[in-house]
Amino acid sequence: MGTLGFYFFNHFIAYYGLMIVIGIAVAAFIAHFQIKKFHLSWNDFLIICATSGLFCIIGAKILYLLLSIHTLELNRLKDLSYINTLMSGGFVFFGGLIGIFPALYLCQKKLGIPVSEYLQYCTCCIPIAHGFGRIGCYLVGCCHGIPYDGRFSVIYSHSLYAPNGVRLFPVQLLEAFGEFIIGLFLLYSCRKQKKVSPIIIYVISYCVLRFFLEYLRGDSIRGSLYGFSTSQLISIPIIIGLSIILHKKRRI
Repeated sequence: MGTLGFYFFNHFIAYYGLMIVIGIAVAAFIAHFQIKKFHLSWNDFLIICATSGLFCIIGAKILYLLLSIHTLELNRLKDLSYINTLMSGGFVFFGGLIGIFPALYLCQKKLGIPVSEYLQYCTCCIPIAHGFGRIGCYLVGCCHGIPYDGRFSVIYSHSLYAPNGVRLFPVQLLEAFGEFIIGLFLLYSCRKQKKVSPIIIYVISYCVLRFFLEYLRGDSIRGSLYGFSTSQLISIPIIIGLSIILHKKRRI
């Protein structure tokens, strides 16, 4: 467990990349079904996805650089190969999640796309795609769990990210399961719940899930302050702020 991938007809297939592709494919299938069923525009949906994807990448990279600024070799910032290494890897999901909101604002205000309609029926695709990404993390050993001797523990032997030969809690699979549950709930409830945008329900649900799962994470490159990880410190104000919005909307 923990190898980066496998060979298929002399072509190397990376586990993480494969799961990302599968996640995007499954999410695209669900989105296509939803768009057709509720008579939305596929072109507008693709514009929202492309804009959100760009802002997500930028946000995820910025937050990663901020969290790892103490490890950056500032004297090498003029070295193009070093810059390429920095840009090619290292992303933080919460940065990408935050990046979604300016992207949605741009699509709504500047491009005139009725974003709320697409969020109503297609938000479920986000946690489902992310869940497959977490399975990819599990396969290669990144974002690994704490040492754990109980049932379902995993031992990596060739991982570049997790400690090899140590029994670990499979926190990536637990997060993937949680993401799938959130996604299926949003898919089921999208026609019934229209007072509150599913994106709010999703973000609150994921932040709560992530807050508790952080106690089961064993990777150390995440930053911490006052006993809380960076993800927990980001989750707290998001949960409070969106819960207030949720409460006000339910009273209307």
